[in-house]
Amino acid sequence: MQFKHPEILYALLLLIIPIIVHLFQLQRFKKVPFTNVHFLKNIVQQTRKSSRLKKFLILLTRMAAFTCLILAFSQPYFSANSLQQNYNTTIYLDNSFSMQAKGENGELLKSIAQNIIENTNYKNTQFSLITNNQEFKNIDSKTLKNQLITCDYSPIKLNLNTVLLKLNTLNSASTNTLNKNLIISDFQTINLTNKTDVTNVNTIVNTLKVTPKKNTNTFIDSVFIAEENPTEIILSVVVKSTQNNSNSTSISLQDNTKLLGKSTVKFTNSNISTTNFSIPNNANMNGIITLTDENLPFDNTFYFTLSKPEKINVLSIGKNTPFLSKIYTENEFNFTTSELLNLNYNSLKNQHLIILNEIENIPIELSKLLQDFSKNGGTTVVIPSANANLKSYNIFLNEQNAGTILNKIDKKHNITSIVFEHPLLAQVFENNVTNFQYPTTNFYFKSQFKNSSSVLKLDSNDAFLTSINGNNNSLFWFASSLNNETSNFIQSPLVVPVFYNFAKNSLKNAQLYYTIQPENIVEIVTSIGKDQVLKVVNNENEFIPLQDISSNKVSLKIDGANLKSGFYNILSNTKTIKTIAFNYHREESDLTYLELEPLFKESENIVINNSIDNFFDEMYNEQKINWLFKWFLAFSVLFLLIEMLILKYFKT
Repeated sequence: MQFKHPEILYALLLLIIPIIVHLFQLQRFKKVPFTNVHFLKNIVQQTRKSSRLKKFLILLTRMAAFTCLILAFSQPYFSANSLQQNYNTTIYLDNSFSMQAKGENGELLKSIAQNIIENTNYKNTQFSLITNNQEFKNIDSKTLKNQLITCDYSPIKLNLNTVLLKLNTLNSASTNTLNKNLIISDFQTINLTNKTDVTNVNTIVNTLKVTPKKNTNTFIDSVFIAEENPTEIILSVVVKSTQNNSNSTSISLQDNTKLLGKSTVKFTNSNISTTNFSIPNNANMNGIITLTDENLPFDNTFYFTLSKPEKINVLSIGKNTPFLSKIYTENEFNFTTSELLNLNYNSLKNQHLIILNEIENIPIELSKLLQDFSKNGGTTVVIPSANANLKSYNIFLNEQNAGTILNKIDKKHNITSIVFEHPLLAQVFENNVTNFQYPTTNFYFKSQFKNSSSVLKLDSNDAFLTSINGNNNSLFWFASSLNNETSNFIQSPLVVPVFYNFAKNSLKNAQLYYTIQPENIVEIVTSIGKDQVLKVVNNENEFIPLQDISSNKVSLKIDGANLKSGFYNILSNTKTIKTIAFNYHREESDLTYLELEPLFKESENIVINNSIDNFFDEMYNEQKINWLFKWFLAFSVLFLLIEMLILKYFKT
């Protein structure tokens, strides 16, 4: 038994007062003369015995009454813990998208939130609520209920190790507090990163696994451009299922609200299938792909954007050759040519393709600018001069981390081999051609390049056209000059597809979509002033992300907590520069789950609960207080009634 006000128990010392009163008779007796006292002596003896017994009973009842009264005011109680003990129950509620799966009572998240609300009517406990995207510390049951009612799904997921770390951090920050911890999740396999950290738990942690009725799910995994030509784009949609099956699923394609087409995805005893849509290659498009699946809604919709093809900027530096202007026509290209002496260096950053056309010497300043151009994803084509300064060329190639030119070989060779599978020529030839008129060259530069592949080869098996791939750029090297005195390559059928594809491949396709991550990097090709910023806007809100501004592009760092799946406009002032699409990550779509008993069998501090009701019943039993002051008040009144009865009916 414990007391709320134990200091009142000192009043029990006052019980010595009635003891003193009863033990010491302070009344003085008066003598009265009487003739015959023989009979009186017997009466006096009997009366004294009865009086002493009566006084002793009255003493006991009064002391019992006062004792019960004092104990009642000290407020005694029975409890497993002290009344001064604080209680805090920390609940981690997994609100990731996998909790959209249907259980016995509807969506897992909504049904378990309702169960918690029904069990949080105890006023003596504070709560802390942790979700994947929010934390609420030291809140009462009313606030907890309000947060659970408004709790929505989040694209952010926490692995089990992080959840345990958060619980430990909250517990260590509280003093004189009895902490109860509860993890509620479906415990997907992706939630576990390190089993050792999970089993090495020092405080008691309760776990509750919620399970869907079905673990099958069909979802749109990804979208990509399978083929592209000047008039048409073939868009491929990859659909996956969590289990092998032979079912069919309807899928549709929209441009905003306009329906463009429908298709059927068929699984042939597999868990992956692909379907294609044909789209005109002449307009901007905000594409929405949807399928029907009852289990998880979040992965049934996929967003992407397509932009109208822009003109490709091509700059030729050096010798003016008419064949380039015939290939790079005005309807598709912005083609300019400049001699080296008249070159505007500021124009390099705006180009997609730069051709060094038979320059004898490559200035160091140009080499450095071309290095920056390559880092930004630009494509460079080098046609060497017959009188090339190999030292300056090698400096340029070294800046590009490409390799070196070894020496010049003055001997005529035929260009005899075409690498048909090279990306530059992959869609040029329907069949491998062997009987064509070989172009020739009167000399070539022998080279040794890194990360390179041949596109065209000489009869000596050395490369005539080499592709050198960097991290974000492409560099193409011709082994000789292309003027008529050196080679007849520009009269061959190869010249048009080769140079045309140089330019077409230099324009990188805009990213169809972005997958929402904790931090998302989006690069926008544009030039803005120093005091200007870009805004990100959708139908619900707008915000200004962190920005890294360079001369011809802006890199946006967008916090994933601000994002939902859908379309976003990038604005400079009020002008829309670009529209981008974001989609939720599909890792939550795979409904495979952890088995808790094998996982936690080595940890004594992790308790597996079967229901939310059992957890709260156990918690409230630990915190329950059985007050006894009413019983002591009742006993005090009872002893006073006994005293009154003794005084009234006990005759001496």
